[in-house]
Amino acid sequence: MQPTPPTPNRSRSRAWRRYVPVLAVVVVIAVVAAVVATMGGGSSKKSSTVNATAQRNGEPPLFSRDAKIDWGPNCDTRTGKVKVPLSYAPPCVPPFHGNNGGATANGVTGDTITVAVYEQQPDLLQQVFFERSGADETVKAEEATQQAYVNFFESHYEMYGRKVKLVFVKASGSDDDDAAAKADAIRVATQIHAFASWGGPQMTSAYADELAAHGVLCVGDCTLAQPQSFVDQRAPYIWPTEPSFEQAAVHWAEFISKEVAGRKATHAGDPAMRNETRKFGLIRYDDDSGTFAASAAHFTSLLAKSHVKLAADVAYPFDLTKAQETARTVVSQMKAAGVTSVILGADPVMPSYFTSEATRQGYFPEWIVLGTVYTDTTLFGRTYDQKQWSHAFGVSLLPARGDEANDQLAQILTWQTGHPPAAKTYPELVQSPLIFFTGVHLAGPHLTAQTFRDGLFRYPSGPTHPTLLHVSWGNHGIWPTTDYFGGDDATLIWWNPDATGPDEVGNDGKGMYEYARGGQRYLPGQWPSGDADVFNPADAVTIFKTLPPADTPPSYPSPAG
Repeated sequence: MQPTPPTPNRSRSRAWRRYVPVLAVVVVIAVVAAVVATMGGGSSKKSSTVNATAQRNGEPPLFSRDAKIDWGPNCDTRTGKVKVPLSYAPPCVPPFHGNNGGATANGVTGDTITVAVYEQQPDLLQQVFFERSGADETVKAEEATQQAYVNFFESHYEMYGRKVKLVFVKASGSDDDDAAAKADAIRVATQIHAFASWGGPQMTSAYADELAAHGVLCVGDCTLAQPQSFVDQRAPYIWPTEPSFEQAAVHWAEFISKEVAGRKATHAGDPAMRNETRKFGLIRYDDDSGTFAASAAHFTSLLAKSHVKLAADVAYPFDLTKAQETARTVVSQMKAAGVTSVILGADPVMPSYFTSEATRQGYFPEWIVLGTVYTDTTLFGRTYDQKQWSHAFGVSLLPARGDEANDQLAQILTWQTGHPPAAKTYPELVQSPLIFFTGVHLAGPHLTAQTFRDGLFRYPSGPTHPTLLHVSWGNHGIWPTTDYFGGDDATLIWWNPDATGPDEVGNDGKGMYEYARGGQRYLPGQWPSGDADVFNPADAVTIFKTLPPADTPPSYPSPAG
């Protein structure tokens, strides 16, 4: 359901995860995917409790107005957060003085923290896509951008006397090469002696698995679409930027059961269907081995608990040489089952074939988007048959889009240096540093995988915001189990075929996703009951030209003048 191409055809789709950089999203995902939580103001009582626990564990106290502590020049005592124009800034900790413990973990000395930055092998499809979208990047520009983010965070977050040493690691094999991934991980752990790796080959779990076995953190998009149990069993070493499938499925099932099921298919393209009670069919990606069958079963079980039944459940393989044949078969099955509302858990490419085939067959249902692998982006939405996609709506885990000039993740570098990011792929490149430096800042001087974990767990959980992802780690009452994943909330979207403007890489065109209800986002359990009020321009937002006040970061004098 979070598609990974099958083994024989992985080379055709290895670029999927590299589409992330060219999407102007704050992920983390993003994201979904840049991933740190929005911070809410906590009470003094709560801060005092947290500080007492921190002192017992040897961690630095978090900001508290009651504490008689000099919080230093990098702290904004009005907000209690680090003094940078970033909504994701962590709470202040006292400036560090003294002995940091030296070599507290592999890759950590008294002066440095060694971090491996994984660089994927070039991919032909990826390069063609970047060139056509105007988002092609050089390795040199990406490395410069990574270093610029390191410099930014080191200048403002507490590092306890250490600096990050980046070691760029070029992949020795393709994204789906298990043996090469394992060998690269062993090299990172035993030759480079890294404390952490940023990123990894997403089409195999071997890299993240081997790093965890050697006690090395894997932060960011180290692997794709592994079940939550994979990460939980290797805790605290894997820190994905995206929510787990199990978490995303909670949003999908809650939205469908509360706002869609049991009602007329009023948004179908076929007028006759609009008088029918919705009948659901699921189109989902899977490979020849049925890798994602269990994930799909989890989603359908959540639907069943809410008495939502599927009239059809069709898995398809990703093989572009047979795409038209596959689409013909899949659409015929939906049509034969009398499905009025197609639930789409697909890759971003095949829906262009599904929708074109549906039009050829004279089949015009509702399309309920799950937002899997960027099917919820305007970039891909424009490639789908617009006669069909004008009846598309559903759930997105991505935050609402803002104007490029308001993108905090770009602006922090301009604020720091006077220059924007060298690489257009900065939305992906910043994800791992955001998580990593937040964990280090809150971990304290004795840096280990365990104190890094405890630091992220102490990051406060705050309210939701339209243009920001809400992410928490640990136990904040959001998920029933300890959370090691990024992204907690979701929003309602619909496709407006008449809207005009730029897609996520800046290409102007017609047809765009709208964010319903002003971009309001929901944590699990917060989706409202009632008929889904979509296709309503009155309360929809396409792109926030001006950020909502609550989403606007504080302003500080620029170090670059």
